[in-house]
Amino acid sequence: MLVRNRLEYTRRALASLARASGDFEIVVVDNGSDDGTAEYLAALDHPRPVTVLRHDDDRGGSERRNVGAAAARGEFLFFLDNDVLVDDLDVVEVLAAELAADPGLGAVSPLLLYPGDGAVVQCAGGASTADGRIGPIGRGRPLGAEHREHREQSWAPTAALMVRHSSFRRVGGFDTAFDPVSLCEDVDLCCRLRADGERLRYVGSVAMRHFEGTTFNHVGHDKLPIWKRHMRVIRSRWAGLFAAGPAHTAADLEWAPVVKDYADLDRPRVSVLADPDSAPADLSFFASDRVLATAEPADVRVVLVGADPVPAVRGVRVVGVADPDVRALLPVARAHGVPWALRDGTRLVETVPAEGVVVRAPDTAAVLTALRRGLHVLLDKRAVDDLAGLVEAARQAPGRCSVDLPWAHHPGLVEVAKAVAEGRPEGFSLHLDRPEGRDVVTDLGPDALDAVERALGVPVTDVRTVEATPSRVRAVAVAGGLTGTIGLGWGEPRFELSVPGAAPVTDLAAPAVSGAYADFVGALRGGPAPLTDLDAVAGLFDVVLEWRAEVAALLWFARL
Repeated sequence: MLVRNRLEYTRRALASLARASGDFEIVVVDNGSDDGTAEYLAALDHPRPVTVLRHDDDRGGSERRNVGAAAARGEFLFFLDNDVLVDDLDVVEVLAAELAADPGLGAVSPLLLYPGDGAVVQCAGGASTADGRIGPIGRGRPLGAEHREHREQSWAPTAALMVRHSSFRRVGGFDTAFDPVSLCEDVDLCCRLRADGERLRYVGSVAMRHFEGTTFNHVGHDKLPIWKRHMRVIRSRWAGLFAAGPAHTAADLEWAPVVKDYADLDRPRVSVLADPDSAPADLSFFASDRVLATAEPADVRVVLVGADPVPAVRGVRVVGVADPDVRALLPVARAHGVPWALRDGTRLVETVPAEGVVVRAPDTAAVLTALRRGLHVLLDKRAVDDLAGLVEAARQAPGRCSVDLPWAHHPGLVEVAKAVAEGRPEGFSLHLDRPEGRDVVTDLGPDALDAVERALGVPVTDVRTVEATPSRVRAVAVAGGLTGTIGLGWGEPRFELSVPGAAPVTDLAAPAVSGAYADFVGALRGGPAPLTDLDAVAGLFDVVLEWRAEVAALLWFARL
């Protein structure tokens, strides 16, 4: 049970579990409560074994549910929100018996009713259609025989979800990419269980009461755009799974909007709206206007500042290009088939509706405009000019800003990092050559330092140039107490990394598609913060900018 404040709900939930039958322990994960919850849990006298895991902050539901699951000892994990009450006293036993009797089941869930004297369905199982519409079955309907059935389902809410412990571990638990506002992480977990060959069952013969809509409001975020972003991720990841079934129809997802009055928790009242069209959008988790469960276009829209094409990725649509050089602008605009081609990058960002911006040439004004608008930005490393201004803007903006560092996800680099972690590194050497381009340090330096940092797991803190020509640079670098050499140049493509004492010389083939661009696309779809987040790699660029200035000075003196 994950809790954060709402002590009045937690008290009732734990009291109801005291009445439930079966052999179980309780693990409570306190996600930074400051309303007396910690003191209440510390003094709790409960007939069941209770473990309390206290955290001072709220990192989100996925990570902290995983923490709770790691502490649990049972064969089955029963995830419960703290606004859920036991209705049928044998609910734990019945759900566990379903899992125990059928090894092919990965998870089960009970019927969820609204609290109060009536029998109004909140969720009679999770449904999804082949085109990716997602929602609960029966919401707002009077309880009927059809809601008491046992049947296959495509997902179930973590408000009350029992999962086989071994299955949960095997698929990796909840995906923390959905944190800090955990919406849709339950759908994703269920899909991963199904993709691993297991089934999910709705068990309508036992019920719990759910004070829907109380456990996530504390986060302080506008849940509507977050829900939409996360739904885009779900549909992108699991389109094939939804198409494969179990088959639900659009009619299965129809629900009746409800009004909830929880002012008196001992006498909660839930009523169904006579006029569904009068329902405001914020009545419930899915929003009772029923708009959120409908399918949306899968594409996310991107504009390019700087006439340099980007890789074609399914679900990403380039809708605009800007470059002051019309001769460079028009071919790229035609290649991407964009409706917008402007010479001014800032105007493009202000004018064209999009979720993301790729900046290939230095244009700080366009980047700052994009971040203020909450857009995600991917910077070419050559476009990082006003580092301090960009980092400050990125820290304060709702959008994410990352840098195109193509080696961040390279599998060969990951293997080197593993060897380093297990060995005793004595130093390092890196050699990077590419066909001739621009300033050798500006173009290749960030890639080289990023590779060193990811291999060693520590930042590069100092670089001293040994030799500098317009086409070749050699330097001595310091990273985490280790001293090594870095060589950059224009020539035949080459990337060699050696860490004596830990890893042999590794010849790394260049990645076919930039890992940073994949990061960026993931962020557009609501995924985790990129590995190449500007704030995270700002120290690296501080070193690169100093290095570039040092090389420029050496070259200037050489020309005298």
